[in-house]
This record gives sequence, structure tokens and C-alpha cells, in this order.
Amino acid sequence: MLRPLVLYLMCLSALTVMGQTKLTSEQEKQVLAKMEQSSNALHSLQCDFVQSKRMKILSKEMQSKGILYFKKPDKIRWQYTTPYDYTFVMNGDKVQIKSAKSTKNIDIQGNKIFRQITTIILNTVTGGGIKNSADFDVMLFRQGDAYFAKMLPKKKEVKQVYAAIEVYFNPALTMVERIKMIEKSGEYTVVKLLSPKMNTTINESIFKVN
Repeated sequence: MLRPLVLYLMCLSALTVMGQTKLTSEQEKQVLAKMEQSSNALHSLQCDFVQSKRMKILSKEMQSKGILYFKKPDKIRWQYTTPYDYTFVMNGDKVQIKSAKSTKNIDIQGNKIFRQITTIILNTVTGGGIKNSADFDVMLFRQGDAYFAKMLPKKKEVKQVYAAIEVYFNPALTMVERIKMIEKSGEYTVVKLLSPKMNTTINESIFKVN
């Protein structure tokens, strides 16, 4: 009695895998060139985001929401507004992490792991740097009309945390739509970028680090 169901699930799993097609070398060159072109044309970004965290000990995903600001070359404000107030600000070599209870300033020049983390954040949000990444082995796939880059970490500091990072682009390759960070444990975090406003004026005070 269970065989038809088992066969159905196996077929469904196979179709899911088949839905992801690895690009050929020539296709990779074309897609990477378009990604780089779009990244170069992006000077600022403001968008909402929804973050979902899957943990083995919980039956449901943990979800949070907030606002993301980016300004070239190296300014980011990642602000959580729901269900808690938490802000990550990067301005050049300085990082500020602020919660309702405390504020912590970090100089990333003297902190190797933080320097790598901030580089990952910049590259995944903008889609830039994927082409010539020294920190990751990168494979490109097509899924339906859209594309995604699977980034496998090379450096041991990042390997200790992440098994892979997947960056999903819209079909036109002009915008990163989703980022999936897969941890060594198998737990993962997905960030969806929503309602993007590209190349608009963003006040410098947004990125102020005291």
C-alpha cells in the first residue's frame, strides 16, 4: 500500500533536483558578466527584508523583519524592527552593533573574522564580487527563469560556521532577491529582499557610527 506513495515522493524529489540546472562554462561567463554589470550600476539600495531561521530544536521557523540600507562602496545598515530592535551598521572599517540594551563598536581592520563577514555581507547584498571571489568556490545554477550562485567557503574561519551560501537573483539578473545561509549543522537562514528602491538618495546619518 505504501509503494505508490514512496514512488511519488521519490519522483517529486527527482523533479526538484531536475529543476536546478548547472550552467555551462559559456553560460557562466554570460551570467557573471551580467551580475557584475548590475552590481556596478547599483550605487545605493533601500529595501524591506524578511528573515526566516530554521533550527532543529524548533518545530516552526523563527521570523524577523526589518529595513536594509546600502550605499557604495562599503556602507550598510541592517536594522531589525520585528520582533526585536537590533541594528548592524557598517561604515568602512567600522562596525556598530546596537540592541535595546547595549551598543558595541568594532574596528574590523583588527578582526579577521569580522572582516570576512562584512565582505560576505557586501557581496551577497549587491551580487558583486561573486565573479572573482577568493573566499569561495562558486557554482551557478538556473532554477526556472531565475539564477542562483552557490558559494562554498574556502577559508577555515568561514567553514567553521557555513557549509554554503546561496544567492538568488531575479530573472533579469538586476537584483539579488534572496540569500540562503546554510550552516554546518544543517540549520539555515533565508533573507528575502522586498520592495527595493535602487539608486535613491540615502542620508549619511543612516550609516553613522559613534
